[in-house]
Amino acid sequence: MVQVASSPETWDSDSNYLTVQSMKTYFALGTVVGLPLYSVYHLRKRNKSLSIQELLNSSSLAGVGAATAGGLVEFSRNSLSDAATLKKRRLLLSTSVSRRRQDDFATIGAVLGVCVVPAVFWTRASLVYLTTGGLTWGYGSGFMVHHLKRMSNNPASV
Repeated sequence: MVQVASSPETWDSDSNYLTVQSMKTYFALGTVVGLPLYSVYHLRKRNKSLSIQELLNSSSLAGVGAATAGGLVEFSRNSLSDAATLKKRRLLLSTSVSRRRQDDFATIGAVLGVCVVPAVFWTRASLVYLTTGGLTWGYGSGFMVHHLKRMSNNPASV
């Protein structure tokens, strides 16, 4: 068994890494789940049509809200764990090929979203909403592509 040095710096760096990774996952989940939920809520409560700016804004807010909630849950989970457990969880997470592909696909999707969404919806919303909404739509799309590939028995390769 490997002996792990237990210092406050080790605990802090492992806790921060695990919290950020959790926040990235919850951000993607928030963008994927938040948009359909807001659309259903909006169409049931109001009789007017949805605007692109509202969809972009709701997607961004859902992602940020989910990331905040996920970060708080992960940080409280980390605060109840010891340094050896955090080190083990960090090692497993940092060497996961599936997690690396998830992050890569989400990042590529975010870059594409920032480029494509403003080009398509240029006159429908302000530039701030177009870029943040494009980022969240792209990040969520890349996240979904990874998980659809994983469910279709296409494992991540090294």
